[in-house]
Amino acid sequence: MLGGIGLFLLGMTMLTNGLKELAGDALKKWLNRFTGGTISSVLSGTFMTMLVQSSTATTLITIGFVSAGLLTFVQSIGVIIGANIGSTSTGWIISLIGFKINMQTMSLPFIALGVFVQLLAPRDYKAIGGLVTGFGLLFLGIDVLQGGMAAVQDKIPFDAFSANSISGKLILIVLGLIMTVIMQASSAAIAATLTALYAGAIDFEQAAYLVIGQNIGTTATALFAAIGASTAAKRTAVTHVMFNVVTAVLVTFGARFMFALTEFVTKSINGSFDETLGIAVFHTLFSVIGAILFVPFVRPFAKAIEKMIPEKGNYLTRNLDSSVAKLPGVAVEVSFNTLQDITKEMTTVLVSLIQGKKRTAETDSRLAQIDEAIEKTRLFMDAIQSSSQKERYKHIALLHALDHLYRLSKAIREQHPNAFQLQETLTQKWLEVLEKVLLIIDEDERLPEIATLLEVTSSEMAAVRRDKRNAYFEHTVENVVELETAVSNVETLLWIDRLVYHYWRTTARLAEYQTVTKKGRHIETEKNKVTVE
Repeated sequence: MLGGIGLFLLGMTMLTNGLKELAGDALKKWLNRFTGGTISSVLSGTFMTMLVQSSTATTLITIGFVSAGLLTFVQSIGVIIGANIGSTSTGWIISLIGFKINMQTMSLPFIALGVFVQLLAPRDYKAIGGLVTGFGLLFLGIDVLQGGMAAVQDKIPFDAFSANSISGKLILIVLGLIMTVIMQASSAAIAATLTALYAGAIDFEQAAYLVIGQNIGTTATALFAAIGASTAAKRTAVTHVMFNVVTAVLVTFGARFMFALTEFVTKSINGSFDETLGIAVFHTLFSVIGAILFVPFVRPFAKAIEKMIPEKGNYLTRNLDSSVAKLPGVAVEVSFNTLQDITKEMTTVLVSLIQGKKRTAETDSRLAQIDEAIEKTRLFMDAIQSSSQKERYKHIALLHALDHLYRLSKAIREQHPNAFQLQETLTQKWLEVLEKVLLIIDEDERLPEIATLLEVTSSEMAAVRRDKRNAYFEHTVENVVELETAVSNVETLLWIDRLVYHYWRTTARLAEYQTVTKKGRHIETEKNKVTVE
């Protein structure tokens, strides 16, 4: 029995991972396009969970989209409600197919085909092999589970947990919760429940109360993921828990009505009452009724959660969530938004520095926040494993941007004491450029324009540095200025040139990322960017 559950879990994991890898961009486009109002958000969450066969995967993807700023928190609540409805599809698949045909006969060819694809197919197609293998293992697990359940049903005292008493109902709900927490997948827990029901080990009402507990238990993964995670992750996890717990309480108190409704719907579908199909119907009604009760109050509910869990910590890294790193496409986008925020803060610091002509306590405090954000972003990006060629290209572009931000911050800390007094004309010109950038840096589509402006500025600065450096040393030879003064001027020139260069390359790499994302295909680096690095 335990081996059957293990095979089911392994199959579900491989199936989910394969679908996420193959449909990563499709899921992003789906959410961007169809997640608008609350109803469309619920529908998006439902269909996405039916596709990846995992409400946990949908929840993690949703956390990532909220972190990336692609979804509002209100929209994410709709997606989570939809994910609960979509997760009921597993019960329908098992009850309609799983007990009607020979599982082993169907599953073994899928496993064989999937493994051969994984071993022999090109890299871009290996995910298909994992998906097919997972599908086969999932149904092989059900077959093994059926055999195990038939053998052990007489050894487990299921009769001791009768659904006729309040204590029995509570015990069954807690058992269902524990099953899901241990298995870390409500789908596997529901598969085990349906198999026990099919084998006659438990009755319909016992199975229903186990399902109620399993629906609460499925929130455990989101809770574990929220420990030490971003505010968005914590809010999403709390939303998931509150929705499932409140719905479970309501369904438990209205169990008689739910059973009668389930029987009516099942007979309407099947002609007679089939218990395993009835559990799939009960689970779906459970989630749909919860959605109907919650949807009208989504906005006040969201405000209450936001007050309960306010934003904390470094605002530059508010969106970095370790659980999001498992979703490369979303994680790379979160990294881009974070680097954009750091670049904007760096621009503000540079403007303040040039205007004040010296570093202040406030400047140092903001630089410390930037350094902390750069380090956290580096750790976050190190955990991302981009697989597709396009995502790898975007990932590399952002790593270059991160490196230039690090070098820019380091250069600022090495400021020459009299830098701005020694090169006042040059720094004033640099200030004018930065002020222009600050006005438009929030507009993503203008990043290429910023990069072009800074490229011209960097080229001009480099030309001035070459000419003036030579002139300073000539003046020294002619005894017009002392060597120490000439060296100070040259050091200042080199320092300003470094600032301009690293700032330009940061924006150029961010613009490169944005261009690749916009066109939706791999783009070779433009010729004016190739020779620089």
